[in-house]
Amino acid sequence: MRGINDLLKDSDSQLKNERVAVINKVSKGMNRRTKTIFGLFSLLIVVGVVLWFSGLHTARPNDNAKFVATAKVTRGDLARFVTISGELKPYQEIDLHAKVAGYLKFLTVDIGDQVKAGEVIAKIDTDELKADYENTTAAYEDAKLNYDRLNEVIQKQPGLLAQQDVDNAQAAYAIAKANMDRARTFMDYSTITVPFNGVVTKRYADPGAMIQASGSNDRQTMPVVHIAENDQLRLDFPVPEPDVPFIKVGMPIDVTITATGQKITGKVARTTNMVDSDTRTMETEVDVDNHDLRLTPGMYAYVNLGLENKKNVTTLPVQAVSLNGNPNVWKINDKNEIEEQPVEVGLQTADKIEILSGLKEGDQVVFGSREMVNIGMKVKPKLITTLKE
Repeated sequence: MRGINDLLKDSDSQLKNERVAVINKVSKGMNRRTKTIFGLFSLLIVVGVVLWFSGLHTARPNDNAKFVATAKVTRGDLARFVTISGELKPYQEIDLHAKVAGYLKFLTVDIGDQVKAGEVIAKIDTDELKADYENTTAAYEDAKLNYDRLNEVIQKQPGLLAQQDVDNAQAAYAIAKANMDRARTFMDYSTITVPFNGVVTKRYADPGAMIQASGSNDRQTMPVVHIAENDQLRLDFPVPEPDVPFIKVGMPIDVTITATGQKITGKVARTTNMVDSDTRTMETEVDVDNHDLRLTPGMYAYVNLGLENKKNVTTLPVQAVSLNGNPNVWKINDKNEIEEQPVEVGLQTADKIEILSGLKEGDQVVFGSREMVNIGMKVKPKLITTLKE
């Protein structure tokens, strides 16, 4: 009989064989699943590669097309303005001279003083003129008395006196009167009065100074004071020659005072109607009210002039039009190809230009630089939407 040990060995061997069978069975099942997963993964890779090549083949015709910035032809209002620098000046200003020579007896004003028309501000001490006036007055009275006596005699007793004597007396009387009037006028000249309302801006002399009579050349004589009319000012500004045809008397303008920032509206008051041959500009003036004296002559100002204004016209951005030589644009045709299109242009502003002919509303053209594209090139238009339409 077999022993217990032999039975145990047989039992262990059977268990080992059963475990090996189970492991082999599981291993075979896993190999089948692994192969299936690997096959599916390989199939996906093949399909992806095929689709990639297919898409690459489909996109090949557009490979050469570049994106290009474009602008669209639109309609709108255009207005052209020009800004010109000008200077505020007194409406009137003069150097006030004495008409007769003498010592300055008094001067009642100083710089900054407001003066009124007809106001006496200075007096010239002229003793010689006073003596001359007294002498001519006396001579006039004698001549008048003599003529009156002779005239009375000839009226009462005609023929008693020669008519020549009466005529001579009348002539002497007339001469004496003229001399007296002249002396009185010179006496009046010794008083210096203000010709218009204004302000004293300069003072050239003090009391006691010897003042020379002004002559034909005032540069040789010293003035007494300088007076400027500041309650109304002139704004002078030069208009460039190309803009001269658009300047009309009465046209509205906007003025900005540089120093104060004050904004004023006004109208063109006058022009020289002549272009200066040296500066190629036309001097233009605007009258500026300054009754509160807030503005000071010599201040600079900017004038904003509206020269042209057009409503509902065909426009393009300036950057879309070549103005070198004959104006033209690079138009995007129906095939998305670039073609050169001549255009006729009109009013141009800082950012827009009027298209008179050559394009219609809605057309797209190349915007900006043309260096990266060529005529005939197929492109992908990208409309610039940040432009103001």
